[in-house]
Amino acid sequence: MSKIQLDGNKMMYHLDKVNAWSRGELITPIYVAFSPTSYCNHHCVFCVYHYKEFKPIFFPLERYSRLTSEWAQAGVRSLFFAGDGDPLLNKQCHEMVKLSKEAGIDVALNTNGRLLSEKNIPTLVKHLTFIRISLNAGSRDNYADIHGTVPADFDCVLENIKALVEEKKKQNSQITIGVQSLLLSKNVHELKSLTLKLKDIGVDYFAIKPFLKHPEIPFDDKVENLNDVLDDLAAFSAEMEKENFKFVLRKTLFFQSGERSYKKCLSTPFMIEVDALGDLYSCGPYIGKEEHKLGNIMNQTFQEAWTSEQAEKARKYVSCSVDPSKCMPFCRPDSVNDFLWKLSNPPQHVNYI
Repeated sequence: MSKIQLDGNKMMYHLDKVNAWSRGELITPIYVAFSPTSYCNHHCVFCVYHYKEFKPIFFPLERYSRLTSEWAQAGVRSLFFAGDGDPLLNKQCHEMVKLSKEAGIDVALNTNGRLLSEKNIPTLVKHLTFIRISLNAGSRDNYADIHGTVPADFDCVLENIKALVEEKKKQNSQITIGVQSLLLSKNVHELKSLTLKLKDIGVDYFAIKPFLKHPEIPFDDKVENLNDVLDDLAAFSAEMEKENFKFVLRKTLFFQSGERSYKKCLSTPFMIEVDALGDLYSCGPYIGKEEHKLGNIMNQTFQEAWTSEQAEKARKYVSCSVDPSKCMPFCRPDSVNDFLWKLSNPPQHVNYI
């Protein structure tokens, strides 16, 4: 039975930090989302970062080599290479992955897959916990239209995924190779055929989730007869299940209203974003927003930035002034916030479990 969990949270496995936070202690994050670059080679129509300008900024390897030990000493447990650009556009990204793992930190990567290559695939397969490829169409022309690129990129990405799978077999690696797509009106008719392609290639899973609109981007989308589409995909997912492949329809994201049960954003002590400039932010959708900026790690150590007055001011602003009901639905900290809110606001008679 597959142990892949893409929704919810895993806070129960970090109760030492949860308990310290409950006592009012300043903890260091469990999870850091890191942007090796703020530039992207695709221009996906749905991109959450269209509210900001993409610039060719690349985090330097020399600073990163010291940063990994700072993160490890502070108690950071996982890194997710993603952010507002495609990580692999930073040509030293695979070296950063290697340094992170050698420092004892779990590291994962999200990419459109176009720049996977003979040079970086062996290092990535050896050191990553998982890799997730964003692939949002099942045909060349539709891929070019949705991803804002050329049709040939579709073929290239599929070949790169094949190379990942082959390298995994060669190394007998435990890396999880996943592919994820948004359910869009433009691709709904191609998702089954894409699933079959990916299953044949040998990826570990293919996941489908809804498009979630950032309030500052113009693109919007509506899938007609959504319930019927989801019922059909759910039935299809049962057909696809086998020991080494999982089709994941992220149903909780489709069927929940998006309304928050919590009144405050409490997740910043546990999870943060770092952009290619070295700026620390509370949340990905607020990269570039000064009030969400906790500091910068180019001229400070991580611990110095994390314990600074600026960081404390930003944490206070997020927890006291941000209205979560006005944030984009199902943000990455959503489930963590739900957990922390319930922990901080218990019901009556908690001993009656």
